Amino acid sequence: MMELLRPLGLLGLLGIAILILIYILKPNYQQKIISSTYVWKLSLKYRRKQVPINRLLSILLLILQILVIAACAMVLAQPFIPSSADRKNEGEKIAVIDASADMLAARNGLTRFERAVEEVRALAVETIDRNASCITVILADDNPSVIVYRADSSRREEALGEIDGLLGDESGADLRCSYSQADVESAMDFAEEVLEQNPEAEVLYYTATRYVDNGKVTVVDVSQQGEWNAAILDAEVELEENYYTFAVEVGSYGRSVDVDVYCEIYGINNTAETLTLVYPNVHCEMGERMEVAIRTGRNIAPVNCEKPVFSYDRVRLYIDAGQPDSFVHDDSITLYGGMPDTIKIQYASTEINPFFSNALLAMRDSRRLRWNIQIDEVRVSGNTQGKVSGYDFYIFENQMPEIMPTDGVVLLVNPQAAPSSGGFILGDPVPGEFTLTGEENHPVTQGVKIEEVQVTRYMQLTAYDGYEPLMYVQDDPVLLVKNTGAEKVGLLAFSLKYSTFSIQTFPRFLYNLFDYFLPSTVTDEADGVEFLFEVGDSVKLNSRGMAMQFAGPSVGEEEEYPESLPLLFEVKEPGSYSVQITLMSGRTSTSYFYVKISSDESDIFRTEDELYNPEFPEIPPKDDKDLLYYLAIALAGLLFLEWLLQVRENY
Repeated sequence: MMELLRPLGLLGLLGIAILILIYILKPNYQQKIISSTYVWKLSLKYRRKQVPINRLLSILLLILQILVIAACAMVLAQPFIPSSADRKNEGEKIAVIDASADMLAARNGLTRFERAVEEVRALAVETIDRNASCITVILADDNPSVIVYRADSSRREEALGEIDGLLGDESGADLRCSYSQADVESAMDFAEEVLEQNPEAEVLYYTATRYVDNGKVTVVDVSQQGEWNAAILDAEVELEENYYTFAVEVGSYGRSVDVDVYCEIYGINNTAETLTLVYPNVHCEMGERMEVAIRTGRNIAPVNCEKPVFSYDRVRLYIDAGQPDSFVHDDSITLYGGMPDTIKIQYASTEINPFFSNALLAMRDSRRLRWNIQIDEVRVSGNTQGKVSGYDFYIFENQMPEIMPTDGVVLLVNPQAAPSSGGFILGDPVPGEFTLTGEENHPVTQGVKIEEVQVTRYMQLTAYDGYEPLMYVQDDPVLLVKNTGAEKVGLLAFSLKYSTFSIQTFPRFLYNLFDYFLPSTVTDEADGVEFLFEVGDSVKLNSRGMAMQFAGPSVGEEEEYPESLPLLFEVKEPGSYSVQITLMSGRTSTSYFYVKISSDESDIFRTEDELYNPEFPEIPPKDDKDLLYYLAIALAGLLFLEWLLQVRENY
């Protein structure tokens, strides 16, 4: 199909009307009687015979002149025939939808994300129906994906169905907007793949984020006037002089407001009692952050609290601005960890060793382990034996039990006889002066300077099935561990009295051993104990028992993880999560943690410096068929024919 580069050139066709007007006004020949010679009479007679031919020549001349004017007008309009590829790619669109958490901000019952999807749907209909082109739709969440790829009229209904699917069902469930930050760079990389096919495609980014520099991408703002957000941005708990202080960071975006900060404390001091504290009238200037501290056990204005809180089950912090805001997902935070799990330890020895006593007390006071450690020391003899049930951690030194405990971790130190179910066989004692060697990268020996430890006496082991050796004297293993679901055993084949374990080295060793067999249930990737995470963080779940059940917003129904632990789990939704562990004793222990929205997403009017752009390839020259060459040939031919007719008529 021919197209015109300059359609205004067709105004030259007005010359045809002028030409016809000239022919109408042109005077005709008139017959007059005059005196003439014989030659004149013969000439007149001849010309009268040629009148029909003259009329035909005049008509042909008019037609040729009209064609010449039309050809000149077409030359001015510059006609061409576009290639089929150009017609297909013309008007192609690449729509990238921001699916970050701030797109869940709502106004008049409609979220930003829903407005963006509706606008993209309208763009798809216009692109496919009116422009007869194609559209690509990309969802930019934490893991971007292509929803529709270069759909044209042949895939119209399929493309619109995929776009509508982003809105979930009629109730708004399964909305494809995430609670995390958008990976714009990866989304634009998908757009770049389409641009490689058609460099002329337009890239549109539907978002509410402002950018100082949009680059070549067209940014479509889907925010609405009147949106605003008051938020709890962060919270932490501090224990000072046996009193808890809850530090809360709040902010407001879109307007300045006064908010009341509420602190609801549940399960105070291991009871069912609940306490509600209020920090009133916190003024939040628009775009600024404010910090408030709510202290328990201290009657400090403006918070009235005299009750001491030594432990708690959970603390819910929330704000009240007197009216609902546009973004409800950051109005509250729940803090856990105020009631550490109880770990019962039995230390049974023929002689109470201060090394063990001091190391156990240090572990009890450790903030990283977060356990409530209870220690029972038992001096054993031939008639007095340590218990083999009812504890989470057993330490037997010198004199061993007849049977191994099965409901907790067991550490055997300097055994003089092997328990019947110990899984090892003792040889003879070996005296001398020895230096330990071993694996220093194992969790049990990490930070322990093995090569500095001297041993003057150890028990040789002739069999140790299922144990992992970690320390050696010459080629004989003297520190071994076994860590399975049913057995958690540590075996130290020498006495601390016959070694140079320093006061600094041994507590670290015992701490590592405790953390290896009884790790904190919930930690971050660096194994630090945490109870508050952000969406997108990786939570490490450790098991110190036989099985684990994990439940929360990102999990749905409770899931069991009996064998694949530790588990690194990326949390994708805000809310409370629970981890229930079945211990070796059969008792269950439940830990909780909370996941909050990133504070950056709470700023629903944030401005970024520069929008990441895909690489726009150079536009190749068009493969259009230019018709000027053919028009020039036709014009020259018409002018030549017109000249011949003019000669024929006049001569």
